[in-house]
Amino acid sequence: MNRRHPLSSAALSLTAALFLAGCGSGGDDTGKEPPAAGATASRAPASSSADPAPKMSLPADLKATFEDAEVSGDEAAALRDAENYARAILHGIAAQDPKAAPVHHYSVPGSKAEEYAKFQIEKHAEAGFTLTGERTHSRATAEPKAGGVVVTFCSDETRIRGRSEEGEPITFYEPGDPKNLWFWTIDMVNSEKDEKLWRAKNTEVESGATEQCG
Repeated sequence: MNRRHPLSSAALSLTAALFLAGCGSGGDDTGKEPPAAGATASRAPASSSADPAPKMSLPADLKATFEDAEVSGDEAAALRDAENYARAILHGIAAQDPKAAPVHHYSVPGSKAEEYAKFQIEKHAEAGFTLTGERTHSRATAEPKAGGVVVTFCSDETRIRGRSEEGEPITFYEPGDPKNLWFWTIDMVNSEKDEKLWRAKNTEVESGATEQCG
């Protein structure tokens, strides 16, 4: 049965990582396979925000790709920064830094979304592993909601693997396992200081999301 948690894949990822299970918002895969069909080649985390976005990069062996979505206006801006938020988590895991500037930039301070991101990064660091490979994101939607925009998308961990500090690969779920599929719901709100910046306020991630992502 699928499970949804406000801090979901963070806690699940840690347990999975430690017991050779699947990694919810990060895993690793040294394979350099081409992006999934329809995915853009890791769209740049550009933002037209007046508040300059902090530099954010991923190691050469870690990629995040996102399919294009037919949205516009505020919905497109919210989706863009929801993707940046997801990318910021990967950035923090790779850097082993829960205080990474991009995480703070793309999440509301003190919010569930910031808590989720920091918990993910901290637990990966405590477990002594980072990520390698490619995580693909698809089926994005962005819908107006009172006070903001609700963004959803799927992420596929099939090409992601963990890598220990010693460089040894950690194998998680096999290709085709439904636990590789995750369904994200992110509540995005406009920054009070910068109308061009959208930030994640709450994050829920559901594991084994075959119904939404299969």
